[in-house]
Amino acid sequence: MPYIKPKGLPTSRIWFVFQSPYASCIPRGSLLSGAMGGAFLKMLREAGIDERECYFTSREPNPEAPKAFANIDGELNQHKPPFVVVVGEVAAWFLPELRERGSVSLAFSQLDKYAGSLLEAPSLTYPHYCIPVYDPTWCQAHWDDRNVTTFIDFGKLREEYKYWKLHGTLNTLPQRVLHYHDMDLDELLSYLDKFRNAKVLSNDVENPFYKSKRYKPHPGYPFLLGLADSPDFGISFELFRSTPAENRKLWRTLDDVLYNAPVMVGQNFFNYDTMFEEMLGFRIRKDRIQDTLIRHHILWPELSHKLQFLTRQYTREPYYKDEGHGWSFKFLNKYRRYNALDATVTLEVYMGQEEEFNDRSHLRG
Repeated sequence: MPYIKPKGLPTSRIWFVFQSPYASCIPRGSLLSGAMGGAFLKMLREAGIDERECYFTSREPNPEAPKAFANIDGELNQHKPPFVVVVGEVAAWFLPELRERGSVSLAFSQLDKYAGSLLEAPSLTYPHYCIPVYDPTWCQAHWDDRNVTTFIDFGKLREEYKYWKLHGTLNTLPQRVLHYHDMDLDELLSYLDKFRNAKVLSNDVENPFYKSKRYKPHPGYPFLLGLADSPDFGISFELFRSTPAENRKLWRTLDDVLYNAPVMVGQNFFNYDTMFEEMLGFRIRKDRIQDTLIRHHILWPELSHKLQFLTRQYTREPYYKDEGHGWSFKFLNKYRRYNALDATVTLEVYMGQEEEFNDRSHLRG
């Protein structure tokens, strides 16, 4: 029975782990030695990654005995590569969040969410990033995903590896200061006063009632507002205070901040957030709005324009959008954190888009 040898040196700092070898590898006896391997290595070269600095192995090294698993976890903990790229199906073995319920099989819907995220595998006991990506067979059948994997996910890996070689350590994930606790009015107003000096203000509305049949066809009242003046600092607070006097003071201050913001940034802001804020009477200057969704249509018309994808493309923030599901008053802090995170991530996306517009100034119009 054939044994398919890994490719490269196990002392490499980047490991690519596959579930099993491809059929085209069997005649040559080496992983990625056939046509599919050639396609995968071409993706790496296009991303600027030197395959000689990588190690390629599989959890099932024997294609005729698929249950003859290699001790991949043990080998990883022995050699301690800081970057472990888990390809396709094997991602579910390392990352519980990618599994189907009650099994270790890959839930493709979860891979679709987490692809390219900088994650940690519970079975690995040393500092690392475990990065799930699409299998090359899927990439060859879906060319858009092939290019996204190549230029976004592998591009992110390339930059993370550059940082590691320069500093000898992993680049920490974004350290954002998010205030989403129950604030008294004075604390909240102090943050709004801070935002008066913001050159760019990110704005995100949450109205969690809009899907309830009880309120249809009414879309639901805005309940939370997230604001951020940098990718590193954001807040989330309830729009309705406990007394009318507090409401008046909050809303007058908030209206002044929103009206005078030099640049207002939001995701899908024209079709969503603006509608709700104007419904409540806030003055929004549409000529000062920068909508990251519209901007992405201009920059990358062929790609997905959801904030989930923009987060993957422009930031190092791991996938988090599921945190906004299933909210309740009992777990309101979770929802407020999600709201504040949305505001800071959207601002970071905007800043990344600004760099692209500077490079392609003809797109500004």
